[in-house]
Amino acid sequence: MDIGIMLMSDRGPDGQPWDWRKALERWRACGLEKVDLFDRMLTAVGETVPGVQRLLADLGLKPSIYCVPTDLVSPDPAVRKASLDTIRRGIDACGTLGLTQLFSHGGQHNNQGDEALRRYADGLGAAADLAGAAGLTLSIENAGKMCHTDDELLACLRLANRPNLRLTFDGGNFVLAGCDSHRAAERLAPYVVHVHVKAFVSAPDHTPRPFRYCPIGEGIVDYRRIRDTMRQADFDGCMSFEPEGGFDSDWERSLRVLTTIVNEVR
Repeated sequence: MDIGIMLMSDRGPDGQPWDWRKALERWRACGLEKVDLFDRMLTAVGETVPGVQRLLADLGLKPSIYCVPTDLVSPDPAVRKASLDTIRRGIDACGTLGLTQLFSHGGQHNNQGDEALRRYADGLGAAADLAGAAGLTLSIENAGKMCHTDDELLACLRLANRPNLRLTFDGGNFVLAGCDSHRAAERLAPYVVHVHVKAFVSAPDHTPRPFRYCPIGEGIVDYRRIRDTMRQADFDGCMSFEPEGGFDSDWERSLRVLTTIVNEVR
């Protein structure tokens, strides 16, 4: 397994812009090996795919997966077509970076219901076909209002029915969905190609969700247990810390703990 981080924005734990390049350098000293590259973030900061590839190489880091924003659920055919064009751009980026995994996020966050799920499965099937023709695996995560639970994810995989459509497992999002992350890991491990790592602790006074962020190694999700479950299913991908939650998550401490967790099985 590898130690990764999700490079989602150019903002630090206080929510203000910061030097994300210097952050990567600091995170490298915490054990970071690979970086999840988000198309939306690179566009926002004016960075190119070849440019970030050179930056990572200079820092002794590697890309892990390329992430593109899509809405494959929309009832508007033009929106779905634009999302497939975004998938094509992501495929090109993977080719430049030498990656075999493309991650699609969005759409399922604001939609729900059987009809929307069928549209999503159809859209994912078309996207997976494009990715498959380029030799890539396409993954989605548990998030939002649809495909948030292990049951919903399995149903979506069955409906889409593509061999190269797989899962990015988000241990924290299962908590928000009211699921047992450890049970979900046992059910989904055979389909998982990537893992997102974030932690929550119970906070009954919080609304609408009675949880707050906390550092990795604390809280409800036992990532050693998740690691072992994935390993038993022959998972050898990346466990990537998700830098959310501001100072509550203590980003560098979380990354160091994740490094310890991953290195324990090497």
